[in-house]
Amino acid sequence: MKIESGCAPMVAAVHDLSCVGRCALTVVIPALAAMGIQPVPLPTAVLSTHTGGYNGMAVRDLSGFMPECIEHWKTLGIRFSAVYSGYLADVGQVDTVRKLIEWQKQVSDALAVVDPVMGDGGKLYSAMPKEMPEHMLKLCSGADVITPNLTEASLMLGIPYPDGPMKTDELISMLERFEAKAAVLTSVTLTDGRHVNACRIRDTGEIYLCAYERIPVHFPGTGDLFASVLTGEMLRGSAPQEAMRLATAFLERTIAESHGCGAPVREGVQLERALKYLLDGSAQNMRAEIERIK
Repeated sequence: MKIESGCAPMVAAVHDLSCVGRCALTVVIPALAAMGIQPVPLPTAVLSTHTGGYNGMAVRDLSGFMPECIEHWKTLGIRFSAVYSGYLADVGQVDTVRKLIEWQKQVSDALAVVDPVMGDGGKLYSAMPKEMPEHMLKLCSGADVITPNLTEASLMLGIPYPDGPMKTDELISMLERFEAKAAVLTSVTLTDGRHVNACRIRDTGEIYLCAYERIPVHFPGTGDLFASVLTGEMLRGSAPQEAMRLATAFLERTIAESHGCGAPVREGVQLERALKYLLDGSAQNMRAEIERIK
């Protein structure tokens, strides 16, 4: 659904709220808003801090609140342009998101974007239920767009996490196993030395690569920010591969500038400095090229 003049579409943003550390809803909300979209948060959990680099955080699972919130929305007749989910705290929340997507598909043909936030570095997050990958795969299978990183893709497909750079045919094989209309796989290193994000369009079988310069630092929340910009750009009317290009360019620049300012890594990227690129459209001019490989 493309944004029309004077219209701010609403997106149901199903993510956790980490109070300290830029990730999840604290990056999703400002990024979407900067792109002219109204984010409507549906929090899956509330944490005093995110889990990367902090200890002893306070956590509240909101599994009971989520369906109550959705039922209230139904009485209001709310129509979303997209349902965009991220970190889910419990397997029961997967079914809640599935039902939300089904409802919005019926009333507004909403775009369904699933970022299956479950792990990184080849491992499932410590607090994540062991059975989450199989449930998340089912949610992803019915989505329009999914944005797993390499760890999450491996977990959902039940295959070993690559212990080194991937061959192009291995990347293609992984992408082709997903049933979503568009699968965007992030943070892949190829045997030719390139770092790429990759997109496969199911209906056409087309596969696109978007290379980026890897900065030697790992900020939390960059996957959330990537998926948010991709979602916003698709609502602006771009195809998934073009939305991937913009999101890749924006993240590359944001990470580089955040690394350069010397801020503590665990606080996340300096989003406040980077939002201007989404506000004034200059992100469209950032250099990032798409290569079609199939």
